[in-house]
Amino acid sequence: MMFSKTELNMLSELGNGNKYMSEIAKSLKISASQSYRIAQKLIQKGIISLKKSILLPEMKTHVNLLLKMLSDAPNLIIPLSGTGLQIYLAVLEPKTIREIEKETGLHKTTALKKINQGRRMSLLIIKDRTFKVNEKLWPGVKEYLLELKKYEESVDMRVPVNSIIYFKNDYEIVFSNKEISDAEKTAFSAYERYGIKLLLITNYYYLPKKRLTKVEVFMHSLYVAEKSKDIRHLIFAALFMAKYRKQVAKITHQIADNLTKVLSGENIPGYPTLAEIKDRAGVYNIEV
Repeated sequence: MMFSKTELNMLSELGNGNKYMSEIAKSLKISASQSYRIAQKLIQKGIISLKKSILLPEMKTHVNLLLKMLSDAPNLIIPLSGTGLQIYLAVLEPKTIREIEKETGLHKTTALKKINQGRRMSLLIIKDRTFKVNEKLWPGVKEYLLELKKYEESVDMRVPVNSIIYFKNDYEIVFSNKEISDAEKTAFSAYERYGIKLLLITNYYYLPKKRLTKVEVFMHSLYVAEKSKDIRHLIFAALFMAKYRKQVAKITHQIADNLTKVLSGENIPGYPTLAEIKDRAGVYNIEV
């Protein structure tokens, strides 16, 4: 989720108890029409509702935490605006700038700009070249980010409400649903196209619809396996890796790294053994 500075300023006003559109416009020194356009964007993001020119916050934990946070510390508006939230969500766990780039898809220059804004406020700390949220100084920010992450991992307007979301950003989303969806099949649901027909209890999808490459399908499999923690998903992914080892060799992901070790005969806790993978590979005539 992304907010402009003006959107966050409006939410700061609401957090301070100013809920009337006319008063908010006056306080922000913008026109009435501008204030209504900003309010509409916040409505579309599920943050507020508008009734008779009165702003009302949606009854969601992350929304309440955001309003309180902006009310207590309006100087957070600058680092959190624009791409800020993407970056700070990424560093809930310590990450290097390269890892931040990879997770957010943002250019290094863009990421560093927001990181530096946060560091000037001690919102971020750096240790061993990794950045993370300074939860000792900013516990409210950490709490908000955790709630926002939880909410965004379970809800998205692009997919049916009963879907499970495995990965998403502003441009794409990987999810599963037991119903047929108008989306591109991916992950384990796409394996049949490559000679690995699986019996699945749900369907795995990708949006926007497009023809996916083997690398993309495999990467989406890793997103699913990472969240599900299901040993069967690790076996399925290992089969795909064994069959298309050259095509997926350049993928960098912890699960892919561990599966490579397993396929080389190494035993890794929480992962299937080489014997288990070979047993299933025989069904599809895959050489392991």
